[in-house]
Amino acid sequence: MNAAPGKAPFRVEQVNQQHFPCQECGADLIYQPGVRVLKCEYCGHENPIIDEPVTIREYDFNSALKALSRSKLQPLDSTQVIKCPNCAAAFELKTNEHAGDCPFCGTPVVSSTEQERLFQPKALLPFAITEQQARASFDKWITGLWFAPSALKNKAERDERLLGIYVPYWTYDSHTASDYDGMRGTVYYERQVVTELVNGRYVQREINVPRIRWTPVSGRVYQTFDDVLVGATRSLPRSILDELEPWDMNHLVAYNQAYLSGFRSEIYQVDLDEGFQQARVLMENAIHRAIRMDIGGDQQQINAVNTRYSDTTYKHILLPVWSAAFRYQGETYRFVINGRNGKTQGQRPYSKVKIIFAVLGAIILTIIFAYALQASGALDYLQQQGVQINTDYYYPKNPNYYPYNPRY
Repeated sequence: MNAAPGKAPFRVEQVNQQHFPCQECGADLIYQPGVRVLKCEYCGHENPIIDEPVTIREYDFNSALKALSRSKLQPLDSTQVIKCPNCAAAFELKTNEHAGDCPFCGTPVVSSTEQERLFQPKALLPFAITEQQARASFDKWITGLWFAPSALKNKAERDERLLGIYVPYWTYDSHTASDYDGMRGTVYYERQVVTELVNGRYVQREINVPRIRWTPVSGRVYQTFDDVLVGATRSLPRSILDELEPWDMNHLVAYNQAYLSGFRSEIYQVDLDEGFQQARVLMENAIHRAIRMDIGGDQQQINAVNTRYSDTTYKHILLPVWSAAFRYQGETYRFVINGRNGKTQGQRPYSKVKIIFAVLGAIILTIIFAYALQASGALDYLQQQGVQINTDYYYPKNPNYYPYNPRY
């Protein structure tokens, strides 16, 4: 087949694949969450998973970018053709997956990613909770939703069984130095005479009026970021995946295909450089919080920031997620569950009736509270003291504030 002008030739590749037969009876083995053995469902023999005693390394980011740039100069469209090691049938995995089941005999197969992607996963977190435990987490989550329809628990119908997926992630480490210019705002009060109509007469009284004194400031803040996580998939919404954190990254193990047996596993779809741009957004949010802490005062303005990144490294890892969907009143809602701790996030329906009643209730409570203040004279006292509600965003000086986690 001839390639179209200006495009790389299309190739069909037969890639290396692996499955895991029982050492005793030869039956196909599937990894069971929470254990370090592949237990045979037929004869009960426990086949140990041998973890390589390898330190989880960080890799130089700039060197990887150069390699990525060279690979993009020679794009190659290719399709993975897997030959099942059990029944010898040839089939294709989805373009973004490298682990799945043979559609003819059901044999779990794990393929190599070397022909498809430049960077290979070097570490993963194995599944720790079972499908049954994941369902229990989902049920707890769905019953605790605020403003959800009352009938949701009984009428929500899952479209299919939970699907265990190893989702690709990038992690980034970096040291930053940020020079900034800004303004420090200090609140002070001025006495001001106001005229009011009281009992049909105009009277004058003094009140305290808050003012802000702005002072130009500049400085430099240093930050050290460790394992800033960025999902490298486009199959699941990033907004949902981000809410599955935190992950117990201290339990990462070296990449071992045995943990993938019986589960799906995706190849990264977000390249290393694109992932770092997403990580920079998280880092810059943390940097701005650190700058506001450094400026101090009652309020802060940031006019300019210049950040330098150094010693930037990365890892490519796989994290376990249970994923599925449920249907409610003709609509489909997707949800995902952290395969380590059961934390559940997803799309959900809202009850308009409950929201309307909640808003009306809040308005009524506000009116009752204001009336109670007026009747007790407390409102007049607060006004005499010059108390006003300040809607500007306020950053308190909290000695326990920890600015280095980019998400919180």
